Amino acid sequence: MKKLLLFFIALNLVLTSCSNDDNSPNGGTSTEDTSILPKTISYIYPSVYLGTNSKSTLTYDGNKLLSSIKDGSKTIFTYNGNVIVKQEKFNIDTKGVETKDTEVLYTYQNNRLKTRIIREEFSTQFPDGQFIDKTVYTHTSQNLSSFTRYSVDPGTKKETKGSEGNLTYKDGNLVKIEQINDSSTATRTYEYDTKNNPLKNILGFDLLLNEISEFGKNNIVKTTAGTVDTTSYLTTYIYNDKNYPTKHTSFAGDGKSIEYEIEYTY
Repeated sequence: MKKLLLFFIALNLVLTSCSNDDNSPNGGTSTEDTSILPKTISYIYPSVYLGTNSKSTLTYDGNKLLSSIKDGSKTIFTYNGNVIVKQEKFNIDTKGVETKDTEVLYTYQNNRLKTRIIREEFSTQFPDGQFIDKTVYTHTSQNLSSFTRYSVDPGTKKETKGSEGNLTYKDGNLVKIEQINDSSTATRTYEYDTKNNPLKNILGFDLLLNEISEFGKNNIVKTTAGTVDTTSYLTTYIYNDKNYPTKHTSFAGDGKSIEYEIEYTY
């Protein structure tokens, strides 16, 4: 199953924040304590064939995420006001030398995400990245958005249309993704608990739509995915006294085998 963004996992309100208003899928006001933020996020896999164990340490300026650092890499976030406009991932070798691996740029319109451009594999020959992916978003209503993805030629900058789709939200959570490739439509639906998502208080994450998997106001407990035949994936949680998860366990389609676990400290 898909795990988060480019960096560490699978993020809306902050003191004096104006980013989470009625134009956002997570719109609304709240008197909740927004100071609760994850300090470390650890991925644990039952088998090396499923993934590599890792632990990310997050640093903040207030509720703005500055960096996520783990062995061999770090991701840096850049804000303009209260919105994230760039994230950069760097690989770090055994001598501490950093090499940019990925860059993601975001633009906004009317306080909602307009474009996302991902650039990968930078070199002297490809100073802007050898592989460039662009996604353009259109917002039909507060809870319904559509997207179109393009591949961009690094030399000519010509854009070639790829897939397109729709995102449906309810109560601050992404409940359905439809992705259309040629004549095939893949659908993924989500069901949630009523507890707090561990990333919900990180400023700007609520505007990134489906960029960060498993992010919403609450936590995903069931994912159903497929084209013709569908498969369901279950997730369970252990919560602290503030109703934030301290442990997340994702199961394979058989409902018994563990795909991975996530542990959070705050």
